[in-house]
Amino acid sequence: MAVHTYLPQDRLRAIANNTSLPDRTSGSALFADISGFTALTESLREALGARQGAEVLSRQMEEVFSALVAEVEKFGGSVIDFAGDSMLCWFDRGNGELKATSSSTLSAAMGMQNVMQAFPTLALKVSIASGPARRLVVGDETIQRLDVLAGATVARTAVGEHLATKGEVLVDEATAKLLGDSLPVKEWRDDGGERFALVEKPSTISEQPSAQMDEVTPLVTDSSILRPFIHHAVYEREISGQGSFLTEFRPCVALFIRFTDIDYDSDSAESELDTFIRTVQTTASRYEGTLLDLTIGDKGSYAYVNFGALSAHEDDSRSAVKTALELRNKTELQLQMGITQGLMRVGAYGGETRKVFGALGDDVNLAARLMTTAKEDEILLSSHVHKAVTEQFTFEPRSPLPLKGKAEPLPVFAVTGESQKRAVRLQEPNYSLPMVGRVEELRLIEEKLELAKEGKSQVIGIVAEAGLGKSRLVAEVIRSARKMGFVGFGGACQSDGIHTPYLAWKSIWGAFFDVDPEMSERKILRNIEGEIEDRAPSRIEAVPLLNVVLDLNIPENDFTKNLEPKIRQSALHALLEDCLKVQAADQATLIVIEDLHWIDALSHELLDGLARALAGHAVCFVLAYRPPQMERLQNPRIEALEQFTRIELSELTTTEAESAVRAKLTQLYPARGGALPAGLVETLMARAQGNPFYLEELLNYLHDRGIDPSEIEKIELPDSLHTLILSRIDQLSQSEKTTLRVASIVGRLFRAKWLTGYYPELGSFQQVKAALDELDKLEITPLDSEPELTYLFKHIVTHEVTYESLPFATRARLHGQLARYLENLGAETAPLLDTITFHYLHSENKEKQIEYLRKAGEVSQKNYANNAALEYYGLLLPLLKDDKEKAQIHLKRGEVLDLIGKLEEAETDYQTALELATIDVTLKASAQLALGSMKHQRGDYVSALDFLTRAEEAYIELDDKMGLSRVLLLMGMVYTNKGKHEQARETYNEALRLAREAGDPSRTAAALNKLGILAYIQGNYTAAQAFYEESLALRREMGHKSGIASSLGNLGIIANRQGDYAAARASFEENLALRREMGDKWGAAAYTFNIGMVAQAQSDNATARALYEECLVLCEEMDEKHILAYALLCLGIVNLAEHKSEAREHILGSLRLRNESGEQLQQASSLIGMAGLVLHEGNLHFAAQLLGAVESALKYLNAAIEAEVKFFHAQTLAKVKEALGEDAFQSAWEEGSQWSLEEAVKKVLGE
Repeated sequence: MAVHTYLPQDRLRAIANNTSLPDRTSGSALFADISGFTALTESLREALGARQGAEVLSRQMEEVFSALVAEVEKFGGSVIDFAGDSMLCWFDRGNGELKATSSSTLSAAMGMQNVMQAFPTLALKVSIASGPARRLVVGDETIQRLDVLAGATVARTAVGEHLATKGEVLVDEATAKLLGDSLPVKEWRDDGGERFALVEKPSTISEQPSAQMDEVTPLVTDSSILRPFIHHAVYEREISGQGSFLTEFRPCVALFIRFTDIDYDSDSAESELDTFIRTVQTTASRYEGTLLDLTIGDKGSYAYVNFGALSAHEDDSRSAVKTALELRNKTELQLQMGITQGLMRVGAYGGETRKVFGALGDDVNLAARLMTTAKEDEILLSSHVHKAVTEQFTFEPRSPLPLKGKAEPLPVFAVTGESQKRAVRLQEPNYSLPMVGRVEELRLIEEKLELAKEGKSQVIGIVAEAGLGKSRLVAEVIRSARKMGFVGFGGACQSDGIHTPYLAWKSIWGAFFDVDPEMSERKILRNIEGEIEDRAPSRIEAVPLLNVVLDLNIPENDFTKNLEPKIRQSALHALLEDCLKVQAADQATLIVIEDLHWIDALSHELLDGLARALAGHAVCFVLAYRPPQMERLQNPRIEALEQFTRIELSELTTTEAESAVRAKLTQLYPARGGALPAGLVETLMARAQGNPFYLEELLNYLHDRGIDPSEIEKIELPDSLHTLILSRIDQLSQSEKTTLRVASIVGRLFRAKWLTGYYPELGSFQQVKAALDELDKLEITPLDSEPELTYLFKHIVTHEVTYESLPFATRARLHGQLARYLENLGAETAPLLDTITFHYLHSENKEKQIEYLRKAGEVSQKNYANNAALEYYGLLLPLLKDDKEKAQIHLKRGEVLDLIGKLEEAETDYQTALELATIDVTLKASAQLALGSMKHQRGDYVSALDFLTRAEEAYIELDDKMGLSRVLLLMGMVYTNKGKHEQARETYNEALRLAREAGDPSRTAAALNKLGILAYIQGNYTAAQAFYEESLALRREMGHKSGIASSLGNLGIIANRQGDYAAARASFEENLALRREMGDKWGAAAYTFNIGMVAQAQSDNATARALYEECLVLCEEMDEKHILAYALLCLGIVNLAEHKSEAREHILGSLRLRNESGEQLQQASSLIGMAGLVLHEGNLHFAAQLLGAVESALKYLNAAIEAEVKFFHAQTLAKVKEALGEDAFQSAWEEGSQWSLEEAVKKVLGE
């Protein structure tokens, strides 16, 4: 069908002729109403079924309307709109020919009554009014512009229609006066002062078309010109040849909105109406709703918004209610609203040459009645809608509404607001059938739960492909854990949330801290602070860091506001870790995370860190996932943990399948008592191949079709799970199907309010809730959790099939609508930023893709979600056209790559940014600075100075002192590394001067720190200490925690080097306290080790041993092997001094780690430790050989002995020489010096 049929005929002619219609005009309005379609709809549905009935009905409606529209067009009229079974037409000959116009209108009316004789089951009544009217165009052009006919003349046709009966034509007094004596009047009727004449068939009025009627409507060759007047979804279907699929019976939600207070004769009428209609359209669009009809009257106008007509969503009822609530808050007009849900006839309808898209049915009429019943600013819901949204909103009952043909009046409810629920701890799942099989798997898991309860933490991975019962087994694990006394917390990952920080943990921590969204944030904060005071009082300053996992807005404090992204992350993890440890000490704790294969990077890091840190606590982690396909989840780190147990689920055996079939048959066919028809299990197994979900769905397939299982051999079963699921979905009501489809866009886990919010076509929230209740009963999408009334596709395969069955264009459109809905909620500043980005990425809105990929990349970079930032920037770059924008993103991506140590890739991005920044001096300077830093890191000092010199020139040109200071600091580092200490000092001093002039304390402290390092390298410890102390003072003033720790560390090193162990220890201990406060485990491990070295130097071996052992624990929690090797070596040396047998294990352990990592200098240090060990064991010859091998290796590496073993090396060397004698020592020494480092290590390790 041509898209031009969606426009009124006169509007189409005006567009084709490049003219416009006047907004003020005079003519005749004709309102025609057909009766009998409702009965026809029901009879066709009963006789032919929903699908075939829809097709037949569509053809019959088109036949009727085609005949009527032909009469209108024959006499020069235009069909302005269809409203259900009625149509509004306008006749306007122009040039003041009002009498001729009214004559043509009457002729058309009589012609319409004549053609209705061909449709004996239907009847028509017509009302005509003549006079002035307004032709307005309103609405959002990106959604749909609406052609509106308004004014008192139009309003009178509604009065006439109420006075008319079947087969009659009534005209108003104005029309009667225009036609005069030629009008045969049978009688007059009046209604509150308005008089109408009942017309007999006129004999003197010409029924021949005028010259205007003979005109051929010009063709519009470019259909895109018409696009603003047609809803985008309808337009896309029509131009793609899918118009024939528009008509069907679908479960929909109807929202009728009556509005008043617009004077349509005023000059501001069009602007006022346009503003309101745009608000309706954009609000409805966010919830996937469509404004289908707009009817204007002087005493009240109404808009009809439908949810589900174009695409169905599970929470259309909720979307409709959300839309209604938002509209009530967004306009000053007085509104009355009614919402119903039910099966509606949806599609394009009208004549062959003039159509509209609509949704009709009893519930549409009921919604209109609720609207007229509602008081000002009241939203009334039918009982079905109320049931669907009862958990999401608050209500007050209203007087029941009597309905024609119904014995009982309809319960009615008024919406008073939106309800909120809090997150709850993990509840015991409710399954209607017992689990079949998995006995051994459950037994093993229960053994692990017992170990966890004893304080031996466990991590259990339940791994299986879709449909094999991961979630079902998890439910049994939860049940078992509760019986054992565990408290549980649960979360789930989502396919659209792989870049949403901590998504898997949000529900867990929300329940853990008992966050109640109905409380004010002040109360929530007090409660959280109370929890932290009880569980981790030393972490109280870190409370604002919980914002990212609790979706709160706790204000930053002096501690958190200056933390760098990496430190923010570590401090947050430390807070959560400490809280969970205290919780586990109080009560054994179960943490469940499902769909781990979609885990976001930060959730994964937190999971890994907690699993390691709580190894000795009463915690059990249960993770359910498919064999991972994401690259970063291949061989996940957590699977390497000693306490990890992998449980892979396989298909059911025939015996297990028989039990499952018997249980399901008992549920579906209780009268059979679970008896199995012969061959049933074998037939089902042949299809399902032991997949429990497939088995269950096959039985649902039989039951939904009313098929006796004993007749299974007589029917053809779907031959694939995909086909089976589609077949079952097809058996759902239209509203349920639509709800499923709309929900599939959101993801496996979806909030009901989002469905009605972004797809209003689903209908009212009650309607959607009713559909969700049915789907819950069918175990397709059970209610998963509060507080957001969240539902879950019970089986992931159902979600995937539902989603994949949608056409790509439909998916793209729906993703865009969901993104717009979330965006208009203001969610782009909240944790839903990644979700909005995901959905825009799957839409066709390139402009929004660019906007949100940039936002998401920057936020991810700020939050230290580096993998997510890289992916966002990578997706953004191909969309950008402007070289400057490309250069900016290449710089940002380079920064992230640089941060995570991917230097070659970072350099490539920086180089690309430089090439793109052709004339932008600031960008060029930034790129040159970045490249200079990169070359410096890679030891290419010549290239580094070249880039930094060019950056220096650019910043001088820009008069950017802060930028110049940064360049000079880097140049100083290059000079330092090249041994050009004087040039380094001059450069650092200049950087210091510029930083002070610019009033930049951070850069000033950095310059002082660099000058201190330079002085330390040159052996000027006094000067170094002065610089460090001045830098420390500045950093203390700024509250820069990581900077303070760095300065303290440097001061400690100087004190240690000078033998001032008390000062060294004091600096290191304050540093350690800061590292712990920031949750910096790596720093804590390093400085615990440093304090241990100081204690060892003071011969306080007991303290040193305790510190080294503490360091080992931290390293094992982090899987940090570099520091671990140092701690093992030094612990071994301490134990050796005290003649403890563990010395061998520790020193050998350090050597093995370093051999695995390939750290050659560190291997030499471990060999020194081994030399001391074998000396202690009496193998003097081997000790001398090892010392010779070390000397040779150090020469080869051009390196000096590490400070950690320098004193021990001297002691060991002296003891070996003394014990062996000079000649024997020299001989053994020379033998060892011939060994390569690799050979020496192999000899020690016995390889």
